[in-house]
Amino acid sequence: MEGKTRKPSFWFWGVLVIALIGGILWSYRSNFNSVTIKFALAQTGTISHERKVKATFANQELPISAPFSGSVQIIGKDGQRVRRGEGIATIQPNGATPGTKQEDAQKQILSATMGGLFYNQTDGLETIITTENLSTMDLDQLSAQTANVKIPGANVQTGEFVGKIVNNLIPTQAFLELTSIEGLTVGKTIRIMTGEQTVNAKILRKSAKPTGVIVVFPHYIDGSAINRRQEVTWIYQSPTSGVIVPKSALWTQGEELGVFLWNEGVVHFKKVKVLDQDESYACIENLTSGIPIVITPRNGLEGLVADVKNI
Repeated sequence: MEGKTRKPSFWFWGVLVIALIGGILWSYRSNFNSVTIKFALAQTGTISHERKVKATFANQELPISAPFSGSVQIIGKDGQRVRRGEGIATIQPNGATPGTKQEDAQKQILSATMGGLFYNQTDGLETIITTENLSTMDLDQLSAQTANVKIPGANVQTGEFVGKIVNNLIPTQAFLELTSIEGLTVGKTIRIMTGEQTVNAKILRKSAKPTGVIVVFPHYIDGSAINRRQEVTWIYQSPTSGVIVPKSALWTQGEELGVFLWNEGVVHFKKVKVLDQDESYACIENLTSGIPIVITPRNGLEGLVADVKNI
């Protein structure tokens, strides 16, 4: 009789222990799932399609050299527009006695040989990297040219550049170094942002080696005569604005693309339409800004109770 009474008791306690362990494991699994979920808020933003590229600018530039050695004094301000024939600097030959008539007789005014912007900084490439040479010369050779930036001091030597005139009434051209020219067409325009200017530049020529395009801007580009080589931004596709989420939030469930939303404490899957995307974010149609989105999606999240206090 004693053995018979122990068997039911043993089975009872065994089932009870298994149930307790199962409940603990289920509770741990549920808590583990909710704790390991990471959320982010859907936010309004813009998907931009931009790429930094190197540009070499070319303008119509005319350097002005000193006719003899002497002391030089610049007239006016750097970057000031001057008319043809207008004085840009005075030069006094070495050896002249200051304050004498001889000094005044020997002093010479250097005049602008064309209208434009006067800069006293030169780089030695004014007659090499020109709009004409961009179209006719080997671009590898042009790109290999080294700038020798100079700003004249109080004294100059014969033939030394005092400054240059830049014709800002003629549109600036540039060679843009690209990783690929596929899809680009001569005669079409591309959108370029340089400094605070965003303009459409027309493609004049495509180059396979070095890879890139020669473009002409609709006008003179400010700063292109001083910083001949600089980095610009190529806007290769129009931006899209709307509600954006991290691309890691996208999840395919069955044949439907969507995201897991958190609403009133519960996670639900929502089918979505992607309007645009880049390497990091996607712009979603008909999604509410500010709603929590799961950025670590996986199977088994539908209907899961979760806490999003730590977004």
